[in-house]
Amino acid sequence: MGPIERLEEEFLDVSSSRADIRELLELVAGSILFLGVAYGLTAVLIGRTEALVVTGVLGAIFAITILSQAYWAIAGRDDYRDGKDR
Repeated sequence: MGPIERLEEEFLDVSSSRADIRELLELVAGSILFLGVAYGLTAVLIGRTEALVVTGVLGAIFAITILSQAYWAIAGRDDYRDGKDR
């Protein structure tokens, strides 16, 4: 099995399982920490205005990701199952 097939298998395994509240909270905490570090580094390297723009864009991406994960945690991901009962 090649690396691409292995990554695909892992992705399908993770995507087909439901996230619990702990995983969602970890995602939120990690996102907040990442945004803080991104803001700090961008503010030091480029400037505060640019840091706000970068943080805003990343924040929007993280918000969409978190909302998506929360939705799939409720709805489940049976559409990713390829006929195998796991």
